[in-house]
Amino acid sequence: MEEKVKVSCKIPQEWEAKIELLAKERKTQPSKIIYEALAQYLGENANTDDSRLNALEVEVTMLKRQIAELTILVRNRQPNSLTKLPEVPANVEDDHDFIEDEPDEILYDFLPPEER
Repeated sequence: MEEKVKVSCKIPQEWEAKIELLAKERKTQPSKIIYEALAQYLGENANTDDSRLNALEVEVTMLKRQIAELTILVRNRQPNSLTKLPEVPANVEDDHDFIEDEPDEILYDFLPPEER
C-alpha cells in the first residue's frame, strides 16, 4: 500500500462552501471530495470502491446546480426583455387556405398531380 502524505493549501471561502455542500450532497467528507478532485485533475484513479458511482454523482450534482442557476436566471429576466412570439390571427383555424409550414406539404404542393 502506498504511503500517503498530507498536503495543505489556502483556498477561497467560496470554494470551501462549495466543497462542503458537495460533500453533504454526496454524504461524504470534504477531504474525500478534494482527494477525488486532485486525482481527476492528475488523471489518476482515486482508488475508491465506488469511483464510477461517485463520478456519476458528481456529474448529476453539477447538472442539478446548473439547472438551479438557469432557473434563477430565467425567473429574474424582465418580461419586457423576452422576445415576443408572433401572434396568430384568431380565424386561422377557420381559414381553409391557410398552409402550415411543413416542408413535405410545401414540396407536394409544387409537384404535378400525377407525382403527388
